[in-house]
Amino acid sequence: MLSIVRGGPRILLLSGNVAAMKSLVSSKFRCTEHTLEGAFDSAGEGQSVILFRERPLGGRRFFMADAAADEILALFLNSGGEALPASVRIMPRLLFFRVFGEKERVIGQIARDYSAERGRLRSVLRVPKKGAIAVCFTAKPLNRPLSLADMMDEVLHVEGVSFEKLLNSLRSRALWYFSEGLENRQWNELEIRIYDSWGRYLDHYERLRIVLESLEAGMILGEGWGKDYAHILMAVKIYRVRLFTFLPAPVIKEILMGLEYGADGSRLVDFDLYSGKEKISWGGIGGKAKSRGERNSMGADLRAQLFSQLFPEDREHLEEWERRVLRQRTGEGNREN
Repeated sequence: MLSIVRGGPRILLLSGNVAAMKSLVSSKFRCTEHTLEGAFDSAGEGQSVILFRERPLGGRRFFMADAAADEILALFLNSGGEALPASVRIMPRLLFFRVFGEKERVIGQIARDYSAERGRLRSVLRVPKKGAIAVCFTAKPLNRPLSLADMMDEVLHVEGVSFEKLLNSLRSRALWYFSEGLENRQWNELEIRIYDSWGRYLDHYERLRIVLESLEAGMILGEGWGKDYAHILMAVKIYRVRLFTFLPAPVIKEILMGLEYGADGSRLVDFDLYSGKEKISWGGIGGKAKSRGERNSMGADLRAQLFSQLFPEDREHLEEWERRVLRQRTGEGNREN
C-alpha cells in the first residue's frame, strides 16, 4: 500500500498550574516529556503535543500524550481545580502530504486548488488566522512518526474549510497530486522474479513484502508461480511479483540487491528485475558498470543502506526471516548428509 496524505498530531499551548496539569494528564494517558523536536519525532496521528507555558517566565515544556486533543481538554474541564488551564491556545490542524520528485509542481498545484497561503515550517507554531489548517510536506513514508528533520520547509495554510473536508478532498486527489511530481508523470510497472535453488520462494517473497511495505515503495498488483528458461528446453521454477511503483527501476534494483545478502555476507536468493522485456542489470547501478568480482561487496553495502531506511521492528522481522532461511538450509544440508 501507499499512504500519501494523513493527519498529524494536535498541538495545544496551555498556561496555568503546570505541575497540576502535568500530573493530571499523566495519570490518565501515557505521556512522555520531550524537546519540541523529540515530541514531533514521537507523535503520530491521533496523538497530541502539549506545550506547557509557565508564567511569568514564559518557559515551555513539551509533552507527547497518547490521546486526542478533545479527550485531554475534556479531562481538564471535568477535573477543574488547580489543573484547570488558565488559557488554551490550539495550534493549526496539521496534515502531512508525501511528495516525490518535483515537489514544487505538487505544492504549487495544491496551493492553487485550495487558495492556500504559503508559509514556513516554523509557522505551524503560530496561528496565522482562525481555523487555518497547515499542510506539511515530506518525502518520507507516512506509515511512521515524522520528525521535524523529515519535513520540508514549505507549508501551505488552508482556510475556509473544515479539517475533515480538506482531508477527504486531498485523499480523493492524492494519487493525482503525487503523480504530478514524478518524472514524465508516469509510474513504473515492474516484474520481480525470485529464484532459489533451495526452494524457499515464499520465505523470500515475505522478506520482499516486509521491505516494500516498510518503505511504502509501491503496490503489488499480482503474484504467482512461473517458469524461466536458463537454457533451451531447461525450465527453472520461479515466483513472479508484479510491482506498480513510483520509484525508478534502478532504485528498486538496489533494494533487491540489498535483500539478496544476509548479515554474514552469504547469498540468500536471486532477485531479477524486468521492465517489460528489459532485464535491469546490477552492473549499471551507480552510473557505471561494475565487474562481477565487486558484486558481493556492493550487495553488502546496499543491504546496510536498505536496513538503515527500515522501521526498527521491520529490521528485526527481516533478520528473523534471514535466520529462518539459514536454519532451514543447514537442516536440509544435515539431512542430505
